[in-house]
Order: sequence, then structure tokens, then C-alpha cells
Amino acid sequence: MLSMDRRNLAAIAGLALALGAPSALAQDIRVVDAWSRPTPPGIDVGVAYFVIVNAGKSDRLLRVSSPVAKRAELHISAMTGGVMKMEGLNAVEVGSGARTSFEPNGRHVMLLGLKRPLKEGEVFPLVLTFANAGPIKTSVQVRGADGLRKDHSMAPSMQH
Repeated sequence: MLSMDRRNLAAIAGLALALGAPSALAQDIRVVDAWSRPTPPGIDVGVAYFVIVNAGKSDRLLRVSSPVAKRAELHISAMTGGVMKMEGLNAVEVGSGARTSFEPNGRHVMLLGLKRPLKEGEVFPLVLTFANAGPIKTSVQVRGADGLRKDHSMAPSMQH
């Protein structure tokens, strides 16, 4: 009877370990230096930038969301034939051991249908959902239009 209990205990421990795997994956991915620009009154479109640091296995960023907007979409801006063009992305590959930047004139998150203007100094939540790591929440700091804080320094990295 005792050996049966040990087998059951081992099976339960294995199952718990397997179910805990997504949270372990999430710890391998960090979102740092998340920031946005303020939006003028009457404008219902904003943007968010950040860096994904992946210390684990390759993953894919599938979607983003934030309570400050009706929708959030992955986009990229690129120069094509001398013209800056923006297009939507279905997903973004996040390589193993890589830093993936979302920055002006490159990959970024479009915040569509803002519920209110974004004001300098505010902080709002952004959730990034990965294929393997699952959802990761970060805080986005609204900096000045030039990407700097009021004291003209870059904001410290925010990690979650």
C-alpha cells in the first residue's frame, strides 16, 4: 500500500510540475523599458514601445491588450521606396537569448480607440501574450513627445 502511495505522489508531483511550466517560461521573458507618448485631446490613437528580453527558448508574441484602448495591435513601420509605411503583424518571433525591440520607426503597438488621452507622467498596463510563456503584464510610462521624461532623462526600466 505504501508503494502505491509513493507512485501516486510521484504522478501528482509530475503533473504539478508540468502545469507549472508556463509560469517558468514566463520568467524567461521580461518586458523592459515600456513607454508611450502623450496624445492630444480628441486623438484616439496611441502607441507603445518596449524591449522583450528572452533568456529562454524561442517564443512568439501573438497579441497585446490594454484597458486604456478598445484594441491594441502589433505593427511595423518601414521605409519602402522612399516612403514610410506601416503594416499590421500577425505575430512577432522572439528568439532564444535575444532582445526584441519595439521602437519608433520599427515594431510598435498601436493603441486604437483610446478611452481617454494619454498624459505625460501617467502609467498604464499592457499585457503581451506569448505562444508558450502566456500572458505577461508590464507597466507603460507615458513620457514626453520626445520619448524623455519631464526631467529629460530616459525612464528607468520597468520589469514584470
